[in-house]
Amino acid sequence: MNNSKSSSSIGRWIFGGLTLVALGLILYTWYQPWWVAYIEELKENGVMIFPHAMNILGRLRDYPQWIVGSEMPAWFFPAMWIYLLICVFALVASFFFKDEWFSVGKNKVSVVQFLVGLVGFGYIVFVIVFPLMISILAPQFGGVKLQGSVFVSMNEHTESFVITALQPAYWIACFIGPALMLMSIFRNKIIGKS
Repeated sequence: MNNSKSSSSIGRWIFGGLTLVALGLILYTWYQPWWVAYIEELKENGVMIFPHAMNILGRLRDYPQWIVGSEMPAWFFPAMWIYLLICVFALVASFFFKDEWFSVGKNKVSVVQFLVGLVGFGYIVFVIVFPLMISILAPQFGGVKLQGSVFVSMNEHTESFVITALQPAYWIACFIGPALMLMSIFRNKIIGKS
């Protein structure tokens, strides 16, 4: 019996460590750009989109005609920060529950599984919606694509190739949600409970 408690304790530490790694990756990717538009004529990134903000950079600010209408709604940025706080709170709260359970219909679900799985599901939705929104909105600005290169000409004196791409932080974020979902599903196996 002591051996079972020891393996369960090690499993809890492993699960907690994996949760901490996921939390660290969420915070790391939150502060990295997920999408960039490089303006070839200006030889610099003109737009960087983060999960929580869109930054117009450098000399692109001198060409307001290129970015007219690119503003996000006023509620967007506070909503993204609230979303992050909920995710962080849920993952941190999962450290304080050990064997608390609740029923969903005929199934018993641990509070930890629910919290970790909820964040995982939310992050999956987030990384799916992010490129969809860019795909819908970006073409309004000179036919820019989600990924690729397009020649943008506002007038004969204002033209350039614009190269756009999803960034490594986005691809890391794509991994976080499914990893948290799998951790939630297999928590009992990870901590050594049947």
